[in-house]
Amino acid sequence: MGSKILTKTDQMMEDRMIAVSDDPVRADTLAKARAFKRTWLELAEALSRCTEKRLFVNWGYTDFESYCRKELHLRGSTVAKLLGSYRFLETSAPRVIERARTTESTDFVPPIPSMQTVEFVQKATEKGAADEETLRTIHRSAFEEGLEAPVLAKKFGELAFPQTNAERKEKLRAQIAAAARRLSALIAEDGSPVPRQLAIRVEETVGELLESIEN
Repeated sequence: MGSKILTKTDQMMEDRMIAVSDDPVRADTLAKARAFKRTWLELAEALSRCTEKRLFVNWGYTDFESYCRKELHLRGSTVAKLLGSYRFLETSAPRVIERARTTESTDFVPPIPSMQTVEFVQKATEKGAADEETLRTIHRSAFEEGLEAPVLAKKFGELAFPQTNAERKEKLRAQIAAAARRLSALIAEDGSPVPRQLAIRVEETVGELLESIEN
């Protein structure tokens, strides 16, 4: 079996892991950063510990952002999402963190939720309009049943984030405009089966339609 191909960033981080191997916490945080797509919660916990205890100062960095950017190759926005999701779990679903620390994933243990799933639940809890019973159902669906963000959005999006009449009207306007332009483009294609005079009338009608909804 051939050796694993490393990207430039992977190689840099692997070299740094070797260089700081005498500091287990620092090396462990680097390792979690490399693998954070599948272990985002572990990385978030490591970052939380790092910033709370200001460990980055001991590692030669003047601020946390510089440490994350230069050593872990993480953007500030990514770090903010990681920490935000982790802190939400700390206060709202600490059992998820405990589960990640003490168990392996099996058929009988709910999977660790993705960061996108946690973000959906956090937004629904902090900024949404769902009632308490619906929020409990969202929490259970995400953290106990293992539903991912797209499924949660489909099931609970309208309940948690109901659209205003203006928002619904704008969405419908955009859909009508897109459909009208698509119809116009199809009729104008070479080989269109629509008779020329009818195509002209349709084009005129489409133009009137777009003008009426876009002005």
